[in-house]
Amino acid sequence: MMLTVHQSGRLRPGWFSAFLLIVCVRSAVPIPDQRAYGQVEVVDDMGRSVTLATRAERIISLAPSLTESLFAIGAGDQVVAVTDYCDHPPEAAQKPTVGGMTNPSIETIIALSPDLIVLSREGNLRKDFDRLRSLNTCLFVSNPRTLSGIRRSIRQLGTLTGHTEEADTLLASLKAREDSLRAPGGRPKVRTLLIVSLQPLIVVGKNTFINQLLEVAGAENLASDLSSPYPTYSREALAAEDPDVIIIMSDALEDTSAPGKLFPEWESLSAMRSDRIAVVNADLVSRPGPRAWDALEALVHILRRNNP
Repeated sequence: MMLTVHQSGRLRPGWFSAFLLIVCVRSAVPIPDQRAYGQVEVVDDMGRSVTLATRAERIISLAPSLTESLFAIGAGDQVVAVTDYCDHPPEAAQKPTVGGMTNPSIETIIALSPDLIVLSREGNLRKDFDRLRSLNTCLFVSNPRTLSGIRRSIRQLGTLTGHTEEADTLLASLKAREDSLRAPGGRPKVRTLLIVSLQPLIVVGKNTFINQLLEVAGAENLASDLSSPYPTYSREALAAEDPDVIIIMSDALEDTSAPGKLFPEWESLSAMRSDRIAVVNADLVSRPGPRAWDALEALVHILRRNNP
């Protein structure tokens, strides 16, 4: 069984890799006059052509990161329902909900007659995906394991919702922000470990957008050579690596003195002795949407403040 980062900011077991599915369901109800919008088509990360007769008008989002992306490009009014975990922006929390990410009400979803459903392959269950796929649906697959992958997903959501100009404006601002935050070349990397869970001890590995966030911020991710995106890490390996900085997701830890109580051997770590253990907002770091750049800024601040 593989462990994945739940987009609510929690770690959960799952069968899936970290990528997104957008399920486009044919609506059974009339939609507003869309003569101003023509056919829209995108090619997903699986190389499949996905076509809608017109822009999506009734969208259900089952993933917080996608909810945030939809609102960020101005498509919030087209969102008719979200999950219990879709809490940003505040307007999203005012939308009707269809339940949780792992237990959405399929009956409620059907009753809302959406023409576009967005899901996270990372956080939603296979059985729910299969039921939605059986409803004469088309599938759009995105794989945001890098910042450019997130930008691609935002751009494609812009196409599917008729908000291409807003998406392009957002993407330009995100790219400019990334360039301004990128660590200067030639500066020594800060040897860093980003911990997702303490019990068991799980860290951020390679093939994740979080790993790229660390790299752009100026960190050397000590777990980036491991094969799993979110590998289990031994206490012995951590002690041997002795990272300069340890960053822990907020839903795994709030009190930075707690690791020494859980793992007495950590008291000898350089990061513990020099008070270079930091907590980062789990929602920012774990959701592959526009706030990933807020996470980048937070990581830059942590690394610059704790650079030995």
